[in-house]
Amino acid sequence: MSACSNPKTSMRAQLLLPRSGRPSSAGIDMLANYPAQGMLNAAHRLAPMLDARSIAVVGVSERANSFGLRLAQAVTSANFSGRIDFINPRYESVLGRPCRASLGDLDEAPDLAILGVGGRNLEQSLVDAIGSGAKSAVIFDACNGKATDGAPLLSRLKDIAREHGIAVCGGAGMGLINVPSGCVASFYGASHLKPGGITLIAHSGSVFTTLAMNDPRYRFDLLVSPGQEIGATIDEYIDYAVTRESTKVIAIFMETARNPAGFQSSLKHARQRGIPVVVCKVGRTEESARMARSHTGALAGSKAAYEAVLEDCGAISVQSIDELMNVASLCSTGRLPGPGGAALVTDSGGLRELAIDLAAESGARLARFSNRTVHGLRQVLPQHLEPSNPLDCAADLTEDFSKPFEEVLTILSDAEEVSMVGLEADLRDDYVYEEKLLDLALCLPLRTSKPCFFYSSFGRANNFLLGARLIDRGIPCINGIGETLNAISKLQEWSERRGEAADPFPKDSEGVVASWQARLSLPKPIDEHEALALLSSFGVPVVDNEVHDTLDGLKAAAKRLGYPIALKTAAEGVEHKSDVGGVLLSIRDERELEQSYGRLGATLGPRAIIQNMAPRGIELAFGCVKDPDFGPLVMVSAGGTLVEHFGGQQFALAPFNESRALDLIDRLPISRLLDGIRGNEPVDKVAAARALSSFSVMCAVLGDAMNEADVNPIVVTAKGAMAVDALIVPAADLARKVA
Repeated sequence: MSACSNPKTSMRAQLLLPRSGRPSSAGIDMLANYPAQGMLNAAHRLAPMLDARSIAVVGVSERANSFGLRLAQAVTSANFSGRIDFINPRYESVLGRPCRASLGDLDEAPDLAILGVGGRNLEQSLVDAIGSGAKSAVIFDACNGKATDGAPLLSRLKDIAREHGIAVCGGAGMGLINVPSGCVASFYGASHLKPGGITLIAHSGSVFTTLAMNDPRYRFDLLVSPGQEIGATIDEYIDYAVTRESTKVIAIFMETARNPAGFQSSLKHARQRGIPVVVCKVGRTEESARMARSHTGALAGSKAAYEAVLEDCGAISVQSIDELMNVASLCSTGRLPGPGGAALVTDSGGLRELAIDLAAESGARLARFSNRTVHGLRQVLPQHLEPSNPLDCAADLTEDFSKPFEEVLTILSDAEEVSMVGLEADLRDDYVYEEKLLDLALCLPLRTSKPCFFYSSFGRANNFLLGARLIDRGIPCINGIGETLNAISKLQEWSERRGEAADPFPKDSEGVVASWQARLSLPKPIDEHEALALLSSFGVPVVDNEVHDTLDGLKAAAKRLGYPIALKTAAEGVEHKSDVGGVLLSIRDERELEQSYGRLGATLGPRAIIQNMAPRGIELAFGCVKDPDFGPLVMVSAGGTLVEHFGGQQFALAPFNESRALDLIDRLPISRLLDGIRGNEPVDKVAAARALSSFSVMCAVLGDAMNEADVNPIVVTAKGAMAVDALIVPAADLARKVA
């Protein structure tokens, strides 16, 4: 008999705990009798939780100031149209609603069981929920205690959820709210919330409540506090939100991705659907990561890896919750920018100048007005006002003060070079100096199908109520010029990247891959000569080189290569040759070769690498490490001695194409040297990008067999790019050293 078919009978027939509330081992074992739960909506596992039609609340109370009372009040605060059942054997009713003694007494299985009980009762409560046929559950408790078998309670609850396929939100969270349906599975009321386009997923319960309870400008579709992710991970919440037509943007405050592959997949799903995902990832510093572990048991992961993942998967990375909500607000109406730049209309010449300065700092792209647009603006602007972006439209304070604003907004709404329109004015809750300007702001969405927004020049403007009026009409309101321009920049960058082509794998490299996988599987180090051969086989240009262990062999090689040459030790186990005097450069003839080899062989042995001297150029470095969550992570930076003068690194998940590689190189501080400065000849950045892309493919296909790769330097000249030195650490060799 299915536990879902008749929950009342099945619960009493298969009672798991005695009435004392203390568990029996037989009771725990009987969990095996409960099958995995069915789903309310076959389209997604989390539908019964996030779009529940019936809920049961365990642990309600009428005791003043109790958690159970707060929970009961919150659950009933938002006009939920579905069935609500209260569970507590001590009460016949709570808040005028009938109260059942147990989940097993319900006539129908609930979609969602809200478990408002403490640690010692949690295990049994989750077991009871499964026995009642509940399809999902919410847990608020931090789950710090012990389970009935002495194991950590959190681990036991995760085991139960996994074994029986029940979706569980929490613990150590604030639950969830579905604003359109009025389903409140939280102990914070939601009667003040109005539905909108933002889905918020916050590992921090405080962030959940701060954003849900403070600012009426934010309009939410779903709010979720996954906490410890007992029975559902963050990727599942993202994936479900993407399926909802009402979700226009997903805002995430996260500590970690417990299912890394699923996280990447869900972000890519959102990108395919054209839904921006804005992420504030904490744990970027070592101390912050340590706190994340103690907070929700999250392993925060590498900052570089997460930044690379977010960019690779098309998400928007932000640094604070203010930035998170500014960007989310800008996206929340579902209007997203196309080609072109932003047009800003303001009532102040000084603020116009500040906007230009801050746009340059933030990277926000302001529209360059076409001749046609400039001509149209000249026809409507007072003679002393300049038709350039941002536009100062403040003329004399007459009854026609708002007329230039209206005419300018009409022109900009039709301008092809304008992708979004913003209006700034000193309008506040307690003061509106020009009612017609407010009317213009409220009517902006009727003038254009482009994204439009209102912004205040001051970050602490008193305009919460005004902002609520504006968002009611589909106009986001952002405070602060710098904050606004930063949000614009983030959205523009997302819009440009969402159509990028997929990264390529070479189709003819199977044989090359197989042979190198076999070589890397041997518990034997790879020397520089072999490392350069590996790079070359994947299309990375390398300096001509040979390896020999006799002087005669080196002399013959020098004749083939041509002087001047470099001589390096190839002694096994020497990874950093220059540190031990193992690199001799600019050897001009056979006599110098004999002398150099004599010195080298006397201290480091006979085996040596001989190679052409690299041409003079700009030096870069490529690197790759294997991130434990996301796989091969490629790094590019200044190389050689230039790294001391040009800091900065760029990271990306492997593999990536030449366009992405060129973008990474352009972000480096050293890129201005590559472009040629002070009369120097520019070098071939495209060749460097091609080499970096090829290196990323190598790292991707050999990622499991290769623990680390370091190419330094890559010399870039006007004629191309060339790897001069390389270090490859096979995973098998690392395992041998550890053993």
